[in-house]
Amino acid sequence: MDGEQVNELTRWPSVDRGSIETIKQWLTTQPHLPQIEDHEIALFLHANYCNAEATQRTIENYYTLRTSHRECFTDRDVFNDALQTAQKIMMFTVLPGETKEGYKMVYTRLLITDVTEFNHAQILKLMTMCLDLWVKLEGNANGHIMLSDMQGMHLGHMTKLNMGAARKHMSYVQEALPIRLKQIHFINVVPFMNRLMFLMRPFMRKDVQEMINMHVGMDTLHSAVPVESLPNEYGGTAGTFQELHDCFKDKLYAHNNWFRGGESQNLVDEAKRVPKPTRYMFGLFG
Repeated sequence: MDGEQVNELTRWPSVDRGSIETIKQWLTTQPHLPQIEDHEIALFLHANYCNAEATQRTIENYYTLRTSHRECFTDRDVFNDALQTAQKIMMFTVLPGETKEGYKMVYTRLLITDVTEFNHAQILKLMTMCLDLWVKLEGNANGHIMLSDMQGMHLGHMTKLNMGAARKHMSYVQEALPIRLKQIHFINVVPFMNRLMFLMRPFMRKDVQEMINMHVGMDTLHSAVPVESLPNEYGGTAGTFQELHDCFKDKLYAHNNWFRGGESQNLVDEAKRVPKPTRYMFGLFG
């Protein structure tokens, strides 16, 4: 193991070498999966609290979904027209600091409320890219929190929802993304939130549904999220909406080659998959 890999592994102090070796041994029996570096294995182990079976399942789901849902994981050039439009419409940013439990936070909101250019599938593709980058940057946190600000959303957006893309996005986030998802907060909830949840609930696991917290205003949010980590417009000191948006956009741009390289990597070779009983999802016992 070279010095760079050793340095990468220092980000995962809770992951022991024996757990990594266990997963490496399992990978030798999975010829359809790509070669995975030790620090990548450590990321999956950390997300699953070093549970070998759960880690195997997440690895299997991660690479299988990225292969089967190619439309979600190709054309990831952050400078292409579709993703540039998505970046004008939707803001994604990592909030500074962490909660008292050591959880890291991301925040999303609409920047443009006009539905004319609202392409839900492209926005979800951008959100997936942002989440992938968040994992790369802060995957070693004790936990992860998602904040979704609904300010500016109206019924016109519901008519533009792409439920097929939403189902694939939710499947990836819940079953494959190597994070310790702890809480989901909806801020400035809209009057039609019940209708929106009616559409989304079939795609959500019960435990994920139980993570959801609704906030009509900011007061109830402050008990879960440090005030100083919030945007200036909400009484925090993290920066303005625009400053936070620009800061994370710079990170996206700096990792464009990483996104593009991942399009042809991180794939499964179905021709090499060892047949397993079809009653198990993705052929994984568990």
